[in-house]
Amino acid sequence: MVAAAVLATAALVVASTRGDDRASASVLVATSPIAPGTLIDRELLEERIDVVDVPSDLPLAGLVVSADAALGRRTAAGITVGEPLTLASLGGGPGSGPRPLAPGERATPVPLATHAAAGAGLAPGARVDVVASTGEGAAGRSRVVVADAEVLAVEPGRDPAVGEPSVVLRVRAAEALRLTAATNFARDVRLLVRPALEIGSELRVGADAPAP
Repeated sequence: MVAAAVLATAALVVASTRGDDRASASVLVATSPIAPGTLIDRELLEERIDVVDVPSDLPLAGLVVSADAALGRRTAAGITVGEPLTLASLGGGPGSGPRPLAPGERATPVPLATHAAAGAGLAPGARVDVVASTGEGAAGRSRVVVADAEVLAVEPGRDPAVGEPSVVLRVRAAEALRLTAATNFARDVRLLVRPALEIGSELRVGADAPAP
């Protein structure tokens, strides 16, 4: 993404020095920070993204070149001011990124600092169970608060929305409430990555497991 930003900046310089005698193409550039897991809708395109013309014969592979190509996609990584939108920042080529939220779904961040996170496979598209622990010692209990949630984005840096590194999950509205309560009040919250063969399988939510 850094290389793409450098190429886009160079293209603007070249375009300004050579005049308007070359055919131009367009790239989308962020005018304000865009957090991971953000849905690219028409309002965001109008308020936070500019369309910049660059010479069409420059090697700009991997950049998103039209608003239609970005519309309905969700960011897989944070995008900084002045950075062009790339297929990588949107989770890959068209059709490979997360689908837009359906009615009744919520994109909910889970701060990484609240659990021993980042196990193998914790990446956009993975499925996880969220386990919250309360109490101490023999009085401690652990319970599954959300099962089989889709990871929309993993942000290793600091997310301004939650103030610390986070993972954004696709959950139902009721699950978003349980997840928010767990991250606010539980002693420990962990994401357990599911193997591919268990995606979609049932798991009882809410059952307590006592401390050993």
